[in-house]
Amino acid sequence: MRPSNFKKTVLATNIALLLGTAMSMSAVAADAETAGSAADDENIEKIEVRGIRASRKADINNKRFANAVVDTITAEDIGKFPDKNVAESLSRITGVGVSREFGEGEKITIRGSGPTKNRTLLNGQNVATADWFILDNPSRGFNFTLLPSSLVKTLEVYKSSTADMDEGSIGGSVVMRTRKPLELDANSINLNLQGQYSDTSGETDPQIDALYSWKNESETFGVLVSATKQDRSVQREGLEVLGWTPADENGMSAPKDIGNPIFKQDRERQTLFASLQYAPTDSLDFTLNVLDSQMDANNINSNLLIRPQNNLDSLTDTAANGSNIYKGTVASGGSYEWDFINRESSTETSSIDLEINYAADSFSVHAQLGKTEAEGGTYNETSWSFVPNVDPANSGYSFDLSGKPSVNIGVDPTDGSKWSQNWTWGGNKPTTDEETYGQIDFEIPVEFGAFSSIETGLKYRDHDRTQGRQAYSWHWQKADGSTPYMWDIFEQCPTLDTCGQTNGTQSVAGNVVDGNVVEQLEGDRDAFMNLGFGEGAEYAVHNNLAEIWELNEKILGGYIKGNFDGEGFRGNLGVRIVQTKQTASSYNFSGDSWGLETVGSGEWETYLTPAYKEWVTEKRDYTEILPSFNIAFDVADEQIVRFAAARVMARPNYSDLAPIVSIGDLNGEFPVGTAGNPNLDPEIADQFDISWEWYFGDASILSATYFFKDIKSYRTTGTYVDQFYHEQEDEMVDVTISRPENGLGGTTDGIELGYQQEFGDFGIAANYTYTNAESDQDRVDGQLGSGLVEGVSEHMANTQVYYENDTFGARFMYNYRTDWYKGVSWTGAELYNDDYGQLDFSSSYNITENFKLTFEAVNLTDEQVMEYDQTENRLMSVYQNGRRYVLGLNMNF
Repeated sequence: MRPSNFKKTVLATNIALLLGTAMSMSAVAADAETAGSAADDENIEKIEVRGIRASRKADINNKRFANAVVDTITAEDIGKFPDKNVAESLSRITGVGVSREFGEGEKITIRGSGPTKNRTLLNGQNVATADWFILDNPSRGFNFTLLPSSLVKTLEVYKSSTADMDEGSIGGSVVMRTRKPLELDANSINLNLQGQYSDTSGETDPQIDALYSWKNESETFGVLVSATKQDRSVQREGLEVLGWTPADENGMSAPKDIGNPIFKQDRERQTLFASLQYAPTDSLDFTLNVLDSQMDANNINSNLLIRPQNNLDSLTDTAANGSNIYKGTVASGGSYEWDFINRESSTETSSIDLEINYAADSFSVHAQLGKTEAEGGTYNETSWSFVPNVDPANSGYSFDLSGKPSVNIGVDPTDGSKWSQNWTWGGNKPTTDEETYGQIDFEIPVEFGAFSSIETGLKYRDHDRTQGRQAYSWHWQKADGSTPYMWDIFEQCPTLDTCGQTNGTQSVAGNVVDGNVVEQLEGDRDAFMNLGFGEGAEYAVHNNLAEIWELNEKILGGYIKGNFDGEGFRGNLGVRIVQTKQTASSYNFSGDSWGLETVGSGEWETYLTPAYKEWVTEKRDYTEILPSFNIAFDVADEQIVRFAAARVMARPNYSDLAPIVSIGDLNGEFPVGTAGNPNLDPEIADQFDISWEWYFGDASILSATYFFKDIKSYRTTGTYVDQFYHEQEDEMVDVTISRPENGLGGTTDGIELGYQQEFGDFGIAANYTYTNAESDQDRVDGQLGSGLVEGVSEHMANTQVYYENDTFGARFMYNYRTDWYKGVSWTGAELYNDDYGQLDFSSSYNITENFKLTFEAVNLTDEQVMEYDQTENRLMSVYQNGRRYVLGLNMNF
């Protein structure tokens, strides 16, 4: 890169900053070396700036010198990323949105493309991921709760594509880069001790980050070790509606299963990271990175549910918004229950990666090879249902979902003697993710017109994704004819208060929902675990054949890219060709066992064993050609105009490709399910960017970008009705199945605006994104998701205001996005997230040069997460995650 119009004093300051933050872009490093010598000759002083301002300046420089449309976030100080969660940090970047279903950033959207259509790489490579939540399906979205932000040095969000980048993203690619030991001083030590208080759970949890880096005197060998231990007591509470009934003969719909849940989870995350670097010569470098991250995610969910879908003929005192009934009363004989769900869940990811770099006079070589593995899921789940044991005349209820929702029931929700045993069920859902990869890249300097170098390379990936599924039956008949265990439990523990299954009462977010359900019983996790899995517990295990699958992808990609530059311009031109060989496997079985296969045939009655079962495989392959072009012009003093064009692709979700059928709760009149489709095509898009950047100060920028994406095919959803066995009622029931299909394309375009400036010790950074996404497919009644585009908020905005002097720094950060479509949920709803804005605060005080106090506050305004089905008149959930406060001591040596 040879920008011709940069001011020399500004360039010198920028170079000092780049060197201080150990940037790794080779072109920038080359410019820095040349200009640095000139600066020495002219005795220009280089000032090392640290803290918030240093990070913001580094972010600007990364963007300024990049060879594509890129935004970055930099942790200039070791262990001082602006957020505790990488996803929340990404939400500060223009065009990036984040979901916070459990109060912590988990998944992101970029430029209107949902989590499954963006790639996240660690040091340029995939990191295997497996979700812990039983309702999550294996996807291509990355779960950022797996990695602590203290691990990361920089985050780079590539919004335009280059030929050497891994394919798989429509919105953008996130590259997380870690530190290397030869970048740091020998015997560098960083220690963060923190306590985090959550006001919903009322718990204070410890967090500790430690990093040590060493290198020898000759600076040819170094070792970096990082360890993180973070606990968090998660509590989410509120109101949820598990779907809406189909319109009746009068066109009216009613809510199904209105619940008042309290979700509690003890998250315990441990992360170990080690980096060994060996550079025997100036031209040869080896780096071995090893990562292991584990999170125990055991959780419980208490939920008091009323079930209007079972009382439609008894509903009185109703009120509606349009065709949606939001208010009603059932005078007696109401259908409702108290449920307690107990889950043992965890997730773990690991990777080992070897990177080799060699630079000769006439060429340079980069190679990487490694393996990443993950496993996770819910390994044991028990669900317990209790119903009123009172005269039906006293079991009425009422609900009102308008304004602040309210639910009242006729039975005392805090009296365990009023609730009798109803049913027990459970199971497990483990998933795995594994990838082995290898790549080699060459760069050859050339002198051919404006071209200065040619890059070419190959990459091979072998990726496996699996899902298992089993159902547990405590009511199952043993082969010896003895009484099933569940009936023994019901006899010994007829009501909720007879076997110590509660710990008194608990409150459900009184500022979210009204009614007497706000005070309800609190389940005792240990008591339920002992009843379900303790000594003497007996239950049958059935393989749920319809939800067990494996998917393999063998991906071979190759590229060639030419880098060019001249007086006032620079850029690259290239093409990537990628071949994907897909193998999807699942069970084909007879319908006589309704998709279940009893395990342990000698001990249990085995009539749930299919007469025919075969593991079948479906194969396909496809090849895509992906050209790309990026150019930057120095159009005026400190001003750059960029243009980018590329064809990009995103492969379908793993769970969408699985050739299976999965059904939900069969209770009620309108059960639903989902199916996979191994013949889904990848999503292809032609995209264009044009941007203007004005660097009007060494820490100031004003920028504007217009982007356009021509999407060739969106995934859509079709439906059909099939019959499934309802074990509890011993009958076949109709289930509406949703199945992903190849749909028509559409367009996405938008504008990104960014502004950053310092005013002495104060500074501001703000950005705004407008996104317009349209599908060519028409809205079709009864076809879920038709004509809709997932992940798009029309408006997103971020603002940071900060102050920093030599001893104290503070910043307020506000993040906002308008409502967005989240896809078809397991309930069959077209799920939307309502507008969401969150205000956060962080501060630090330098006690000495080596000791710093930190304080952070997350979600200061206690924003709630609200979801709805198609329209706000069809409420799906209101969740409160609460505020979090973090106090810490940071030590750097």
